[in-house]
Amino acid sequence: MNYYQFSTEDLAADDYFKEWVSSPGPETEAFWTAFLRDYPERYYQVEEARQLVTGLREIQHQPDPTGQVDAIWNRIEHTLDENRPLPVSPWWTGSRFWKVAAAVLLTLGVGWWGRQQLTKTDLTGPELSLANSEWIETLNEASQILRVQLADGSQVELQKGGRLRYRKEMAGTQREVYLTGEAFFDVKKNPKKPFVVYANGLVTKVLGTSFRIKAPANAPTVTVDVKTGRVSVYPNQPSRILDPESKGIVLTPNQKVVFQRDAATLDKVLVERPSLLISKKEMQRFVFEDASVDRVFTAIEKAYGIDIIFDEEVMQYCTLTMSIDNEDLFQKLDVICKVLDARYKLIDAQIVIYSKGCPKPI
Repeated sequence: MNYYQFSTEDLAADDYFKEWVSSPGPETEAFWTAFLRDYPERYYQVEEARQLVTGLREIQHQPDPTGQVDAIWNRIEHTLDENRPLPVSPWWTGSRFWKVAAAVLLTLGVGWWGRQQLTKTDLTGPELSLANSEWIETLNEASQILRVQLADGSQVELQKGGRLRYRKEMAGTQREVYLTGEAFFDVKKNPKKPFVVYANGLVTKVLGTSFRIKAPANAPTVTVDVKTGRVSVYPNQPSRILDPESKGIVLTPNQKVVFQRDAATLDKVLVERPSLLISKKEMQRFVFEDASVDRVFTAIEKAYGIDIIFDEEVMQYCTLTMSIDNEDLFQKLDVICKVLDARYKLIDAQIVIYSKGCPKPI
């Protein structure tokens, strides 16, 4: 069974998962420990599902003076009645009950047990491989950005709803963090100890750079875009034969990768608004009058860190008069193509120019 694709509700409804939570044995303990070791970015789904199972069982045996529990069970029964006839076996013992109950609890926001327990370091029940006193978990519940300072000097800007898990002291051969949601990372350079971010099935590995990751918990995609330096990204699919990083790609500034979680595919594209990578002083030198397109395109490549591909022989007589300023890159390309009667495409984070060429000057 592919538990990697399971949501929190799916896990809470699964009999094998519930067996591990309720009465763990050597087999279930070994399986789920190995699962978390292979897929550490699924920690939050596993832990929240575990707390949901525990919380649902606990709620059944506790009085509820506010009447919320009765409302929950009524909602569950109503949902079951609407969807399909009740099964022959008692509905509260089947997997269907757990899935609907978990979904209703999450929808109504009454899963207080799971959320309260999730913030504690003294976890009850089966011990998860990532749950120990060395780890810190931060959840940004505010409307503004939350800035997190890591032990190695790296800084993280955590967006609203983002959750970050990291070690108090970044020991070991790698600096590892786990992200759900959106965050901007400014990583302290350390060539001897890579910085690794696990986010919804995607691994981002750097030595020292700045980049943004968007990894909503239940979204079908994860995106990473680079501001400075180089970033290696690859699916988190452990293999005994191949290095998982060999299946990945390298990103440079103004490039972005879109990771399709279901298919485990990576698509490299340009960011929506590429930014200039040169100083204002350097920009002053990029003023051209009747210059060859080769010179102009080379300048644009340097200014934005983007490859421009064109047929030098076909466009050998084409010239341009322009400057590299703060205008949008794509506005520049639109103007250039209009002047040269050309067109461009974005292919694999590169700009490809198509032109019929220019007449030879007399």
